Amino acid sequence: MRRGLALTVLAAAMAVGVLLFARPNGPPALRFDDTVPADLRALATETWQDFLAAHPARHDCIAPVALSAAWELDDRAEYHPDSATVVIRIPGTAPNLRNGLSHEFAHHVEFTCPEHEELRPAFLAAQGLPASTDWFDGDTWETTPSEQYAEATAEVILGRRAHHGGIFISDEAVAIVHRWGSGS
Repeated sequence: MRRGLALTVLAAAMAVGVLLFARPNGPPALRFDDTVPADLRALATETWQDFLAAHPARHDCIAPVALSAAWELDDRAEYHPDSATVVIRIPGTAPNLRNGLSHEFAHHVEFTCPEHEELRPAFLAAQGLPASTDWFDGDTWETTPSEQYAEATAEVILGRRAHHGGIFISDEAVAIVHRWGSGS
């Protein structure tokens, strides 16, 4: 009898562990803190849905992400990998906010999706960079592969070329990002 009870308790504990640590059914969540006004929440939710629609093959490795707004920020937006948080400067025009969100969501994927490393060699080649190029380090923002990838991802999500701030993005690099996200 005690052994049966112990097995029942063990099974229940394992079930609770699965519930606590298993990924819930459905796409990864976008969460907001109290700094994010309602209009930005709506725009960010739409942008997140577009981001997920461009990455159907990667939903299983994209972690939930948080969004925070700041009235003062040196850049339009930034990503904090230690807390999986995107911070976006407000106010801003809807196109600039969508571009900034798309760009930072791409950085989120770099840090939460280990499969992202599979994309990097082909992306570097499409950008005319040696395979040995450090992904996160460039002489400038424009020459950093991670930033080029984030801009290419924004283009995939928005369906248009955004102002890349002097970054060259090849059509092949955009196609590689699209294929990786869609699994095609």
